[in-house]
Amino acid sequence: MNTTAKNTLLATAGAVAAFGGATAVASADSVTVKSGDTLYSIAKANDVSVSELAKINKVTNPDLIFVGQELKVSKSASAAKPASQNTAATAQATTTTASTQTTSHAVTDASNTYPAGQCTWFVKNALPWVGNNWGNAVNWPASAAAAGFKVDGTPAAGSVVVFSHGAGINPAYGHVAVVDSVNPDGTIKISEGNYAGLAYHTRTISAAGLTFIH
Repeated sequence: MNTTAKNTLLATAGAVAAFGGATAVASADSVTVKSGDTLYSIAKANDVSVSELAKINKVTNPDLIFVGQELKVSKSASAAKPASQNTAATAQATTTTASTQTTSHAVTDASNTYPAGQCTWFVKNALPWVGNNWGNAVNWPASAAAAGFKVDGTPAAGSVVVFSHGAGINPAYGHVAVVDSVNPDGTIKISEGNYAGLAYHTRTISAAGLTFIH
């Protein structure tokens, strides 16, 4: 997202623009996380890859960021602040008690009804416009079409890619991922959760024969 975001807790209408307006674009070198933001949406809005954004901010869990947390969006900004301050800010952001839960909470907890850690949960976190209760990944094309979304065989950055078969994929459940970019040679770079036992994974694959939801 340029590289992506998105078994459980690793850090992400109709298109990427749907959350672009709600996500802060850095006026300097940092942004403050707001309700509804994901690491993926912040990275997209500020033209930085998710992996780089996570690295700059020492985020080890790309699916877990917090309202009010300050994220640096450039390497120079990260270098300007001592690591001890970054660590302290992270520790403060992750401290959640009953009395502070309304102001400091994991943004990925909201409006995602899919089982935590599953590929469907990962995609819903990365793409808030995706509907809830679409069923297993293999059912998403039909559910999305019924909800008025475009379903076709043409990839686009910010769309959902649906696998109904393939290595390591149970055809009874299928698999979904986020399209991070479409390459000139027709291949696509995707990010996904719960793939090959990994909570977060990226790869470049052929788009041939796959289904996309926009």
